[in-house]
This record gives sequence, structure tokens and C-alpha cells, in this order.
Amino acid sequence: MTSKLDINYSSVAELAPRVKSGDISPVDIVRTSLDRISQLEPSLNTFLDVWGDSALEQASEAEQAISSGNYLGPLHGIPVGLKDLIDVSGKETTGGSKVLAGNVATADATVVTQLKTAGAILIGKMNLVEFAFGATGLNPHTGDVKNPWDTTRITAGSSSGSAAAVAAGMIPVTLGSDTGGSVRMPAALCGIAGLKPTYGRVSRNGVLDLSWSMDHVGPMTRTTEDCALLMNVLSGPAPLDPASSKELVPDFTSGINRGLDGLKIGVPQDYFFTDSVDPEIVASVRNAIELMARNGAEIVELPMPWVDKGRPINLGVMYAEATSVHEKMLAEHSDKYSPSVRHRIQSGFNVSAIDYVRAQRARQWFSYQMADSMKKVDVLITPSVPIQTPTIVDCTPAPGKTIAGGELANFTGVFDTTGQPSHSIPCGFTTGGMPIGMMIPGHPFDESTVLRVGNAFEKLTNWHQRPPTDIPQTI
Repeated sequence: MTSKLDINYSSVAELAPRVKSGDISPVDIVRTSLDRISQLEPSLNTFLDVWGDSALEQASEAEQAISSGNYLGPLHGIPVGLKDLIDVSGKETTGGSKVLAGNVATADATVVTQLKTAGAILIGKMNLVEFAFGATGLNPHTGDVKNPWDTTRITAGSSSGSAAAVAAGMIPVTLGSDTGGSVRMPAALCGIAGLKPTYGRVSRNGVLDLSWSMDHVGPMTRTTEDCALLMNVLSGPAPLDPASSKELVPDFTSGINRGLDGLKIGVPQDYFFTDSVDPEIVASVRNAIELMARNGAEIVELPMPWVDKGRPINLGVMYAEATSVHEKMLAEHSDKYSPSVRHRIQSGFNVSAIDYVRAQRARQWFSYQMADSMKKVDVLITPSVPIQTPTIVDCTPAPGKTIAGGELANFTGVFDTTGQPSHSIPCGFTTGGMPIGMMIPGHPFDESTVLRVGNAFEKLTNWHQRPPTDIPQTI
């Protein structure tokens, strides 16, 4: 007999075969998730909407289909949460903003169609930074999401609710989006796995834009293997998304257990491991690199004196494109935006056309430099973020106050600039008990190797298996 805690902190890879065999019912999984959500909400404030009745109905249908021999695959009967940028027909998509209150989607996003086809159960919409435009995870409209490891601290953003819900054992899978690090930063701070796929690998059709040339949709899960299972469902070209790639989609799970033998791991000599990076984070990531070296990986030190340009290029493109996306809404509903997000969007008006073109040209140069530097390695290893998890108070705007958290996206944004796949997994804890994330960037459209490295590291450690304790409960 499976206890609720077993289900709450089980991975998809653990649940799926038991669902297929009938040992665990999708109804039991959904009920357990809903019970956990009711216990922890609104304390953590991860959900904007929970679809309990429809989720139970979907679960009952999944149970009947599976018992009749119509098993659709590993996501069949598994509850999934969606960042509230993603359209679900008949449901609100607000982007966490008052501006889009009452904005009911008329069609499913491509990723939602793919999830439904795979038999996944849609359980609700996740809280986020307003319009996904912010790194700390705070939102004055919808309320701040609390980090399950310490509810006085941020989750990072913008996929704040998506990360916290997985970390707290509410649901095994959520989808987030990533333009400057919004999947990987909250994954790092909440102690879960988060993959930003290659740009174009997963369709953005039906997902609110922030910066269309750098927006990515990616899975947030308990394990790297679960990210691979999600990628098998989410990847591929989409007729309604001109940016989606026609690149061949592999089975992302096929080589995931091959270990580290024969792999070359690049470690940048510049930027990611300097004195400005928190020493506990550096130590944990260095320890992880040494562990992988002892288990078959070859470590290659890489000079990258130019790599600090990546985040400024990321911002130069993002601000201009975000302003273009929001220009009409801002003109009509300026008063409904939170002051901080309104200020970020308005800042884009100061980016001239020639500055935007220069940023895109610099982006092309930067991507060439990255590809050239990585020719002799399979992946890179870096910290996911450069600082320890700030408090909510330190990140909350106030007159005359210096806001903490501005450095959070310095590392993740580099790989939104290039569009290459980039994965964050836990690699330790600070002395204060907060998770530390390690980032694994790879070559474009080589998510398979990135996931192989992440999975190999997880099999050598148990950082990803530690659930947070002492989460305040509502009931």
C-alpha cells in the first residue's frame, strides 16, 4: 500500500509503471495532490487556480482507459500544473496581472494539446511574476510565492509557483517559461530539476510572449529523468509556431543511463567562478565537478574572457521586445501594471532601433564564440545562480531601498542569449539549509547529453531526494 508521502514525493518515472500496472490509481494520485495543495495553500501561494473537480474527472477517465488496455505512456494519469502564461481553452490566462483579468483562452496552447494527448491531467494554473518579467518571484497582484525550504525567502522567478509546488510535494510536474532564467533560477532555489530546452525545440504557440526571440517553455520536475519524459511529449515542430524547429526529435530517455564515461565537461575559467560568486555555491559546484571526474568524466578548463557579455546582450534584446509586446496594453492600462514591471517595460522605450539591431548582432557574435569554445566538450558545468537565496523582505521594493536579487539571472541569461539547452539540478545546500543549483548547458538540440549528465549526477548523490521540512500548513 502506498502512503500519501510516497505519492507526494515520487517521480513520474516511479509512478508511471505502477499506474500502468494498476498498482496506483490516477484518482489516488490526484486526490493526494489535491489534499497536499489544500494543506499548503495559501501558505505557499503557488497556485492561482486549482481545477479539482475536472482533475478528478480526468483521473477517473484515465483509470478506466488504462484498465481497458489503452495506456498512453508515462504521463497518463499524472497531474501537471501550468504557469499562467499558457492557454487552456475555457480557462483564464492572466500572466499574473490585473491587465488580463477575465482573459479566457479560446484554444489550447500546443504544449497543452500535447499533454492531453499523452493522458496527463491538468490540475491548475501556477503563480508567477507579473507577465514573467522579473527574477525574484514576487508579485504584488497575486501575492508572493514562498520558498518551501524557508518561507521567509524567495523562490526566484518568474516560474515561482511552478517550482515551489514541485518542491513542496504538491504535484510531480509543472511547466515554466524561461527568457532570462525563469525555469532554472527557481529550480535552483527550490531544489528541483528544471530544463530550458533549445530555442524552438518546444512550441510557444498559445503562450504569452515576453521576448519572442528568447522565450522558451520547459519542464520543472523532481528529477532529470522526469524532464526527459516530458521532453518526449513536448518536443517537435508546431504549424502555428513559426519559431518551432523541424529538428529531428530523439527519445530523450534512450541514453539517459549511460553514465559519465567518455564525456568531456567544460568548466569556464571566467565569470562563473570568480570571487564575486558566493563561496558556498562555488564550493558545492566544484565538489560536484570533482565527483563527476572520479566517475568517468574528463574535465576541460575553458577560457571564456568574453562570456560576461551574455547577460547584458540578453537584457538588451529582452527589454526592446517586451516593450513591443506590451506597447498597446501599456498605453491602455498603465495603471493596472505593478510599478516595477511597468518601469521595466517602459525602459524598453529607451532602446533605439539601432541599439536593438546592435544587440542582435552582438548576440550572433556571442553565440559563435560559445559554439567555438565548446567544440571540444560535450557540456559545461557552472553554478545556476551566483548568490544565496535572499529574503522576501530584502527583495520587496520600497522608496530609497536597494533591492536584493538583481544578480540572480547573471548566469542563466547567458544561455537564453545563445538559445542552447541548459539544465539546473540540486548539488548541495548552504549552511543555512537552502538548496544550491548546478547548471548544465549543452550544444544546441543536444538535450540528450545534458540530461544524461544530470541523471548521472543524481545517481551519484541524493540532493534531489531531500524534501523540505516544516512547511507551514493551512489546516
